[in-house]
Amino acid sequence: MKTLSDNARGALMLTGAMAFFVGNDAAMKLASAEVPMLQAMAVRGIPVTLAFLFIAWRTGALAKLGYLSDKLVLARTGTELAGSLLFMPALAHIPIATALALNQSVPLLIIPLAMLLLGEKVGWRRISAVGVGFLGVLLILRPGTGGMDPWLLASFASAFFFAIRDTVTRMIGHHVPSILIALAMSSSVMVASAIATLYVGWKPMTGIAWAGIAVACVVVSAGYFLSVAAMRTGELSMTGAFRYSALVWAAFLGWAIWGELPDLQGWAGIALIVLSGLYALHRARIRAKAP
Repeated sequence: MKTLSDNARGALMLTGAMAFFVGNDAAMKLASAEVPMLQAMAVRGIPVTLAFLFIAWRTGALAKLGYLSDKLVLARTGTELAGSLLFMPALAHIPIATALALNQSVPLLIIPLAMLLLGEKVGWRRISAVGVGFLGVLLILRPGTGGMDPWLLASFASAFFFAIRDTVTRMIGHHVPSILIALAMSSSVMVASAIATLYVGWKPMTGIAWAGIAVACVVVSAGYFLSVAAMRTGELSMTGAFRYSALVWAAFLGWAIWGELPDLQGWAGIALIVLSGLYALHRARIRAKAP
């Protein structure tokens, strides 16, 4: 079993990663008002991938490029790619707080995945928390109200891929450098987004688009690296709950930049997701202290 210090270290890294990712999402949402989101993702991917390539070279990780063919690394890259291609375009069409709230069902999805794939012992209380959290998801998706917004569904669907990604990340051996995992992810998203622009079209870049992408490049690079490191430290069902810290930043930036706030039903859904995640975290801490 991982020690409590490992869990605390993983939680701190994931909290930092979430702050960077929300900053990235806000910057990319601003850029997507000027150019298609897939175009912004392709442009952002160039400097991010080059930065990761430079770090891999300086740290000697390029000598281990063969590890990128490992089936777990490939699985992680594929699920990251699928989740990103669902979440980022959805982000351009729905409020950032709503998109993040749906995506924050990832820690709840991780709990059963950690049981099945990692053999972690999870009691009925945390399983119940998963059910309550999905009630919150349904409040946000609002099924049966004249048809659900497909962009809301895309944002929620991305959570399934991200949950598998995080679980698989925990299964990758420490002999594979984290920077190589981040490099594989950034390059795959860049290439796939560039190919997709052949279908959605390309628009001239504006100053706002360049500025948003520049900010996104910096913060997403830090977020990528911290998230990979966090998922490889501590118990996944515990550290994963700290993704919820992203909701505070998302709500603040959504209000400050776009004047967006969820309605009462949306807040109720967010509250259920957060509370169920916090309860699951509480139960994980009790288990960690048990003899």
